Amino acid sequence: MKSVEELIAEINAAGILAACDVNDKIEMPDASVVAAVDYDERRWYILATVVYEVGDRFLGVRGPVSLKSENMGFDDVGVECEAFEMVEVPTVTYKRK
Repeated sequence: MKSVEELIAEINAAGILAACDVNDKIEMPDASVVAAVDYDERRWYILATVVYEVGDRFLGVRGPVSLKSENMGFDDVGVECEAFEMVEVPTVTYKRK
């Protein structure tokens, strides 16, 4: 099992252009996607942070997740994915009874 630090270094060095390509380019058998957060809508694409659970720790990969033009590829965006460690933050919410 790769550590979170090893995965972060490997992802950051790989020059991955789309968050959805991380699993295809990096071997991560012990990591599972738990959420996508912090969406940032731009004119031609959408950025987000995809959160992976690796054992009892969390890894975030920030990068393009969607394109708004069929004539574009992720290489046209010019943004490489960035990996970093994350922590789980429990939140309280309310709903109508």
